[in-house]
Amino acid sequence: MTEWVTKVLAEYAISTSFDEYPIEVVDRAKMFLLDTLGCMIGGLDTPLGKSMLQTIKKAGSGGRATIVGSSVKSSITDAALLNGTTANALDFEETLAGLGHPSGTVISAALAIGESRGISGRDLLDAIIVGYDVGNRVGRAIQPTYERLKAVWCVGTWQTFGAVSAGCKCLGLDIGRTLNAYGIAGATAPLPNTQKWGWELAERPIHWVKEPTGWPSWAGVLAALLAEDGFVGNRYILDGERGFWAMAGSDRCNFDLMTKNLGSDYEVLELSMKPYSCCRWQHAALDCLTELIAAHRLKPSDVVSVDIYSFDWVKDFEVYRPVDMVDAEFSFPHSVTMILHGVEPGPRWFEQSALRNEELSNYSRRVRVYFDSYFNDLYHQQGKIGAKVEVKLSSGAVVTSSVETPRGDPTKPLTRDHIERKFRSLAEPVLGPSASAEIVELINDLDRQQSLERLMALLVPTKE
Repeated sequence: MTEWVTKVLAEYAISTSFDEYPIEVVDRAKMFLLDTLGCMIGGLDTPLGKSMLQTIKKAGSGGRATIVGSSVKSSITDAALLNGTTANALDFEETLAGLGHPSGTVISAALAIGESRGISGRDLLDAIIVGYDVGNRVGRAIQPTYERLKAVWCVGTWQTFGAVSAGCKCLGLDIGRTLNAYGIAGATAPLPNTQKWGWELAERPIHWVKEPTGWPSWAGVLAALLAEDGFVGNRYILDGERGFWAMAGSDRCNFDLMTKNLGSDYEVLELSMKPYSCCRWQHAALDCLTELIAAHRLKPSDVVSVDIYSFDWVKDFEVYRPVDMVDAEFSFPHSVTMILHGVEPGPRWFEQSALRNEELSNYSRRVRVYFDSYFNDLYHQQGKIGAKVEVKLSSGAVVTSSVETPRGDPTKPLTRDHIERKFRSLAEPVLGPSASAEIVELINDLDRQQSLERLMALLVPTKE
């Protein structure tokens, strides 16, 4: 490998022109911004969000950066950390092929720095698109082999490059400072902790750090700010046998994949959106269940058992009586029970009335999860999340459905109406109907907004 990959990506990040983006790229960026803001708002009003907000308030760092969904102001870095974390609190935001959740990381970084520097709506969208294009390519390129992945998986770690790229774009850094920022970001990215979340029943509940999404945003923003003021980083951080891929715990790196079709293939078009507030690995099965409910007009009392067949790792999701909201996000029995009882995805899935309801907990025992070799190969060889669901009815009949790709995938996109309704369901309880509706309209017209001032003002509730 002779190409200086770090420099190629850094040059791309600072040289993009908004006018060169296809319309569909800009439209998708707007939709992911809207969706992610909704998840931030909904995620802040949870035990996870409230805990971090309280800690930041106690730390007393001060500042004028907006905490989305709150009247509290903070430093730029703390805003990136908290907004990036609340975006993932409900596990309701987008995914990249099951490899991570870059939107919370990228968008919180772009918002935090962009607000402080008074950038335009076009500049914000440009920074978001750039963050996806750089960060997601790094993430794809450093995925470990299956054998290595079973021990170390760098979910979240690579997202630091999405954040630092968006931050450098907002700051307007030159190539020298951007290379330094990349080096700082890579050296301070979060550890690859995915295989130590607490998957085993003996270690449950799942820890609240998760991917993470907030910490890489914090690291990327701080790296960009440090580089702006002359702090030096390794300008070759992504390159060579000891590059970031090795630091992140992977056993391989496809350097060509980092730069392939850069500037013509846009990563924002490869992201998936979520119709359900739980780990993406459950969504194929929940699509099957939703289809069966509609086709057979099923009521909870009609169902004797639900058998789910999918790939190996979701067997860990056969968890009954989840301890808290994060534990519930990785519990198939809980998610299925919520769907069958008609509970709207989002915060209601994780209220105490849902988690501590004895009747619902007992009902969830009807759900079982099984390994299926076909869906296992489909995931590990093609990256597709598929499942089959068999529902035994009280009549004695068994109804079945299977899918190889869940809704929200780029090949099965959610409609704009669905995304806007999802946003309003999360935002209206906090911001009210009027402000929520105005945010939708403003983001649809964001590329014509001269500043972010009105958007950021709308994201603060008038009363708390």
